Amino acid sequence: EFSDICKGPSSCKNYGFPHPRDCKKCICPSGYGGPLCDRRPDGCGAELVATDKWQTLKDDLGDRKAGGYPREDFMKCNYWIKAPAGKKVQVKFVSFSQGVATDGCPYAGVEIKTHADQRLTGYRLCSEDDKNTILTSTSNIVPIITYNRIYATVTTLEYRYI
Repeated sequence: EFSDICKGPSSCKNYGFPHPRDCKKCICPSGYGGPLCDRRPDGCGAELVATDKWQTLKDDLGDRKAGGYPREDFMKCNYWIKAPAGKKVQVKFVSFSQGVATDGCPYAGVEIKTHADQRLTGYRLCSEDDKNTILTSTSNIVPIITYNRIYATVTTLEYRYI
């Protein structure tokens, strides 16, 4: 079986699993990176520290010069919102650029990973209809992935810990 290729316990974190061609490396769920899936992926985004007061995350992503036709590849930014151990993170969807709201958000959106099982795709939002939706995490870290493959979009979220 595929999972039996790498013997012994895995040191992968956050539901990552050993790479079958190099058991020392991990294949990570989206929103996680590094050799052991315990870091924010490289590239744009940031690690943000939540407080008990609402703070704002504003992300501007895409290529305005590319026009209104979908690109083949997505641009992505990865954020981590961290709270002290034992606290939970709340994320409020404040606004998103208009014109890309489609079921499933296939062109652009924000994915907010508040599930206990981080292998699962997070909640994907891309419509003003989702305004003021508040998601509460099950842990003290919430990966947030903004993604875009059409024109450019601005995501505005607020976050805090509870």
